[in-house]
Amino acid sequence: MKTKIYPYALLLALVCLLSSCTKEEDDYISKYCPGSCTEVSGQVLRGSGQPIKNMQLLVTWQNLRTFKGDGGGIIRKKAVTYTDDNGNYTLRFLLRDDEMEEGHIEVAPQGRGCSQVNCQSYTLYWDVLKRDTTFTHNFLID
Repeated sequence: MKTKIYPYALLLALVCLLSSCTKEEDDYISKYCPGSCTEVSGQVLRGSGQPIKNMQLLVTWQNLRTFKGDGGGIIRKKAVTYTDDNGNYTLRFLLRDDEMEEGHIEVAPQGRGCSQVNCQSYTLYWDVLKRDTTFTHNFLID
């Protein structure tokens, strides 16, 4: 009796693909962040210097190296906010202990007219992340 290898190969390929997926989580530990917060603030401006109001900014922590030894990684959404009428924003979030040991924080503008070319993200790596610290970054959107 002949055994067909094709179904087994397909199943093996599917298992390999699923085991290396990136896990995404919402990790809004505290909306108002009562203490020991990390803060990123700044302003979002057009190339002409005009402020952009109501631009959404999202903070994620990312560790794309491994997820429990399976390959893949973890992305945790940490905070979200919108700019005010003057283009100012402030994002406050709590960092877990493991988030300060590896991975990175990424602050990214979101919304209409934003692409990877004209809305570049701001990255803070694990070696500079601290609690009770404020980082300032202004975005210039062309």
